Amino acid sequence: MKLNIKLSVFMILFLSGVSALFAQQGGSNYSMYGIGDVRQSMGGFYDGLGGTQYAVPSYHAVNLANPAMWAESKLTRLQIGFRFTQTAIEQDQLSASQNFGKIDGIAATFQVDTSMGLTISGGIHPFSVVQYSVMTPVTPGVTGIPDLAGGSMNFGAGGISAAFIGSSWRPIEGIALGFAAMRLFGNVNRVIRTELYTQPFISQHVKTDRFFGSGFKLGASFQPFKGLTLGLGAGLFSDLEYESDIRQSTATSSSVAFDTVFMQSGITTLPAQLGLGVSYSTGRWMFAGDIEMQDFSNLAIAQGKSVFKSGRKISFGISRLRSYQLGTDYIDKMQFNVGGGWHQLYYSVNGIDIEEVFGSVGMQLPIAGSAMIDIALQGGRRGSTDLVQELFLRFGFSVSAGEVWFRPFIRE
Repeated sequence: MKLNIKLSVFMILFLSGVSALFAQQGGSNYSMYGIGDVRQSMGGFYDGLGGTQYAVPSYHAVNLANPAMWAESKLTRLQIGFRFTQTAIEQDQLSASQNFGKIDGIAATFQVDTSMGLTISGGIHPFSVVQYSVMTPVTPGVTGIPDLAGGSMNFGAGGISAAFIGSSWRPIEGIALGFAAMRLFGNVNRVIRTELYTQPFISQHVKTDRFFGSGFKLGASFQPFKGLTLGLGAGLFSDLEYESDIRQSTATSSSVAFDTVFMQSGITTLPAQLGLGVSYSTGRWMFAGDIEMQDFSNLAIAQGKSVFKSGRKISFGISRLRSYQLGTDYIDKMQFNVGGGWHQLYYSVNGIDIEEVFGSVGMQLPIAGSAMIDIALQGGRRGSTDLVQELFLRFGFSVSAGEVWFRPFIRE
C-alpha cells in the first residue's frame, strides 16, 4: 500500500514539473471560438481508443463520459494525466508550428462494494481548453508613408475546469447506473496586440473572462449477454455565467495616449451532451464505437467570425486485452489499443464547416503492484486548406495506482 501511495505522489509532482517545462506557445488556433476545445476524457487509456469510452469498461481508468462505467472498478484508485500537443498550421503559403502541454486532470475512485458496483468517484479535469496564438501582418497603406508596416498578435490561454463527485451502482446484474454533480469554473485570457514597426505605436486589448456554472452527468450501461456492453451518457448544465475585465490601451514612445478599463457580465447557454456507445469483447479482443452530440447553436460568447452549430463526433477503438494469468510474459500483461474518428466541431468559420479526422495508438503498461501507466498518441488533421489547416500530434500519458480499502463482508 505504501509503495503505490508513494508512486502516486511522485507522479503528481513529476507531471506538475513536466507541465511547467513546456512553453505555453499555442495549440489549435480554432480554440479561440466559443469556450474552446471541449474535453471528454482524461489520460492515455481512452485517448488510445480514439476517445471511445461510453461502453468501454476499465478497472483502472476513470471514465468522464459515462459514470455508470465506474461500477467496473475493482480497487480504490488514484489517477493523474498529462497531455502534450504539437500543431503544424498551414494557411495559403504560410506555415507555423505551435505546442503546449498541461496536466490533464486528477481523479480517484473509491470502491465500496464490488458485488453491487458501488463506487464513489471525484476529481478535477479540463472541461474546455483555450490555447491559441495568431500573428497577422499589418500594412495600413497610408498615403505618403509607404514604409508603414507592423503586425497584430492575437493570443489566448485558459479554459473551463470541472470539479466532480459522484457514484455508480449496479441494481441488478447486467445493469449499472451512475451520477455525478459538477462545478464549472475557470478563466480565459485573450490579448490582441497591434504594433507598428516603423512608428512608435502600440495598441493592446486585454480581456479576461471568468466563468461559473454547474451541471451533472447521468450514465447507464447494459450487458444483455457476456461480452456485449451498451452505454449511455448525458450531461445537463445550468446557464454559464461570466464576468469580464477589459482593458484597452494605446501607447507611443513617450506616453500612454489612451488607457481605459471596464467590466461586464452576462450569461450564456451551455448545451446538453449526449453520447451512445457499444463494445464487444471476445477472447483477447475488444471492439468499441461511440457517437456523441452537443448543440451549441445558442452559445453567445467569443463568436468572432464563427457561427455556432451542433457538434458531432464518431469514434471507434480496438484493443488487444491484457492477460491476468500468473506467470505470463510481460508483453502478454500489456494492453494495446488503436482507434480513430471524425469530429465535426461546433462552429463554422466564414461559412466553412470545421472538421477533424484522427487516428490513435496506445499501450497499457503494468508496473509495481496494481499501478498502471497508459500512453497514447493521436494524430490527425483539423480544418482545411480553404481556410486554415492544422496537422496535430497529441501525446497522452497517465498513471494510476490502486489499493483495497474496503474489504467485502459476508452477506446472509
